[in-house]
Amino acid sequence: MPKPQNAARYNIRVVDRAVRVLKMLSDGKPRTLTELSKELQINRSTTFRLLATLRSNNLVQLDDSTGNYQLGLACLELSRAYHSGNAVRQAALEEMKTLRDETMETVHLGVLDDLEVVYLEKLEGLHAIGLMSSRIGRRAPAYCTGLGKALLAFSDLDFIEECLQQIELQRYTTATITNHSELINHLQLVRQRGYALDSGEHEQEVRCVATPIFDQYGNVVAAISVSGPSGRIDPVDKNQELIQRTLKAANNISKNLGYKK
Repeated sequence: MPKPQNAARYNIRVVDRAVRVLKMLSDGKPRTLTELSKELQINRSTTFRLLATLRSNNLVQLDDSTGNYQLGLACLELSRAYHSGNAVRQAALEEMKTLRDETMETVHLGVLDDLEVVYLEKLEGLHAIGLMSSRIGRRAPAYCTGLGKALLAFSDLDFIEECLQQIELQRYTTATITNHSELINHLQLVRQRGYALDSGEHEQEVRCVATPIFDQYGNVVAAISVSGPSGRIDPVDKNQELIQRTLKAANNISKNLGYKK
């Protein structure tokens, strides 16, 4: 969920800066001390001390031959621990496998962080395609992806609208919704019908059906999607078999988490 406006109130500055370093390096692109200092807008000496502390905890490693920093092995250990211990992923995995086998298309599981989707799991389709950029741990804008719209639509729409008004909606394809009012109306439609569609809004040739997953308290905690190329899935809005299979899988996962309608 997007964080409340006062969420930064209790932040510890040095910890916040260290987290910013890790987030910056999480894109997989190695950087030098100078590059990190410039991108973080923190002076070189402070950046060096941050990196030295992170290195001592194996969260960052330095390539002495190039002077480049990248994430260290401790990040992999944390990632594995989160991945294996995540209750939503555990509840979803068997249903995801069934859905992938039934549809033969790629199945994703994602959660909302601020106004972005974070992919928790991805099962490649049985005739996988190489045009999707999604990867486990990678982020994507929520407003123009099936998973993201399913998550946004079943969150507090007033709060979501307030958060969306603070950002510019970037156009990724000709199908991307970039008008705030149009997007809110679209999310209301998603909520009414119970599922979201992506008709090439983030990646031109990708089509997607996504449905929300609820916990025992009725809160949306994740979403599941089936994605594939337009040539196999279109017209996605009339692909009732795919929509119903995705709804069924999400409903079963919600039941696994204790949700009761």
